[in-house]
Amino acid sequence: MTARLSDQRILIVEDQEGPCAALMMILRPFYQVESAETAAAALDLVVQNPIDLVIMDVGLPDYSGIELLRRIRTAGKDVKVIVMSGGRSVESADDVLQLGAVAYLLKPFNFQEVLTLVQNALQASSVEAPSRVPTGAGHASLK
Repeated sequence: MTARLSDQRILIVEDQEGPCAALMMILRPFYQVESAETAAAALDLVVQNPIDLVIMDVGLPDYSGIELLRRIRTAGKDVKVIVMSGGRSVESADDVLQLGAVAYLLKPFNFQEVLTLVQNALQASSVEAPSRVPTGAGHASLK
C-alpha cells in the first residue's frame, strides 16, 4: 500500500484517546478517516454518510459496540465492521461475528495487523457470517 486510497472511508469509534490516535496515525496515509467518541455519534455518521468500514471498540460510554453493530444492521447498513476490545472475551467476539463483523481485534494491536485486517475487510465482497471465533489469537476474521 503506497498510494492513498482516498475514495475509501473509515470510521473509528473509540472513546479513549490513545487507541484512537494510534489508529488514525496508521490509517490516515491510506484512507479517509473520521472518528466518533460515542456509539450514538457513530450511528448518525454511518446512517448519513457513505462509510466503507467501521472500526469500533466494544466498550463505549453510551452503549456497547455490540449494540451499535445491532443498530447499524437494523438501520439496513451493510457497512463492514471490525470490532476491537481490550479484553479476551470469546463471548463478545462470538456475538459481533454472528452480527456480521468481519473481524475481532484485540488491543494492543500492531501496525501491520491493523493494515492487514483493514485491507482484507475492504476487499471482502460482502458482509457474511464468519467461519470461526478467536481462541486467544490477536484477531479472528473470515479468512
